[in-house]
Amino acid sequence: MKKSTLKGLLITIVVVALIVGGIALANAIEHRSERVPDGAGTSTVSRVLEDVPGGEMTDDAANMPVDDDSESEVVDYASQALESVNIGGKEYHLNENISTLLLIGVDDMEIEQSRGYRNQAMADFLVLAVFDNEKKSCTLLQINRNTMTDVPMLGATGDYIGLTTEQITYAHSYGDGLEESCENTALAVSRLLYGMKIDNYLSLTMGGITALNDTVGGVTVTIEDDFSGVDDTLIKGKTVTLMGEHAVNFVRARYSLKDDTNVSRMRRQATYMTALVSKLQEKLAEDDAFILELYNAVADYLITDCDINDLGEISENLSTYGLDGIVTPEGESVHGEYMEFYPDEAALQQLIADLFYVPVEE
Repeated sequence: MKKSTLKGLLITIVVVALIVGGIALANAIEHRSERVPDGAGTSTVSRVLEDVPGGEMTDDAANMPVDDDSESEVVDYASQALESVNIGGKEYHLNENISTLLLIGVDDMEIEQSRGYRNQAMADFLVLAVFDNEKKSCTLLQINRNTMTDVPMLGATGDYIGLTTEQITYAHSYGDGLEESCENTALAVSRLLYGMKIDNYLSLTMGGITALNDTVGGVTVTIEDDFSGVDDTLIKGKTVTLMGEHAVNFVRARYSLKDDTNVSRMRRQATYMTALVSKLQEKLAEDDAFILELYNAVADYLITDCDINDLGEISENLSTYGLDGIVTPEGESVHGEYMEFYPDEAALQQLIADLFYVPVEE
């Protein structure tokens, strides 16, 4: 991918997270459930990168049940990244120059606080922005919402009661629907990535999709899927500038396109993100204040542990960074209770080594 500056990248991700933040609302409602996961109240084996040739995993973490009456904190369920690992016979050290920002797209139209510690909102879009502050570059790690992993659970009183293996999208459903749910999602992502630290998060609901897309003047893409019967203006093989509801259809359509694995939609989302970065570069080159216009457009749909000053400072500090690309873990989609995605562990370990570690010089 051609390098592009990161001035405005954070707001780019804000926009993308909102626009592709979930499946169509009707589908989201149809497929939601209040099910209690199997194994509730018990902890599963933690995943850690082991310092052995080939990066084999071991079952060295505690797998004892957690007492429902315990006063467990989030840290009890957080894996810690190893300082040194051996992947494929090659030694790596943890890169101390990495910082991360997790983008969470929530499948509700508006921000809504739950009365308890379970809610209906799923994290249907997950992208981790991985910043290398020495190389001055950023890579976007796109995570399939169907990924099966350890998900921390909250009990009726808000205490952490254990781990369950289920789709990572459900991590957001534990908590108040606000900060607690975002923190739980960040914790699940960290566990999936073998304890890599999530420095900050930013969550957006589906509201305001059309307004945001139109604020940037539309995004130009080439249509690679058959949208017949879904949106007849999106003709396969044609290059179009997406406006209004057509942008929504392009980035959100899944079940209507028989994409139960979520893979085609993720490909379209990556295409959209790349084009949106380019369009925002043009807008920001014309007017530095445009970033504030975009932020104001999403503010009512936003939950983050960064304030606008933090985002502005980070954007300014990283104005010379390059966007290295969008990567997605390899794996296999299978039909279980729902569609389930299982990452290829060897490939995931190598991906983590490439993103978060530096090879030891021989």
